Amino acid sequence: MTIVTGDVIINELHLDVSEKAQIEQLINFAKDYIVSTTDKSATLEEVVAKTNENIFNQAIRSIVSSLYFGNVEQSGFGIQSMVLLNAIRNMYKGGE
Repeated sequence: MTIVTGDVIINELHLDVSEKAQIEQLINFAKDYIVSTTDKSATLEEVVAKTNENIFNQAIRSIVSSLYFGNVEQSGFGIQSMVLLNAIRNMYKGGE
């Protein structure tokens, strides 16, 4: 299992390395958020194993980008994040 790292997101978003600590905090938040909204009693490894690593990583990227750039809408994350989160939840429940 390879979860997207701060270095990868910094490169993708063309950020300065001085932002790495903040990006890593956002990645940790995104991982916790995805897992807790999928199954509160599951671990990160369990959720990724029952879903799709690429979709999981894209959801992290989307959430981090939204939070970093302040694009979080009043009703929550943007449509891209919501679609990815729903896909993860559906795959997880289908894998039970």
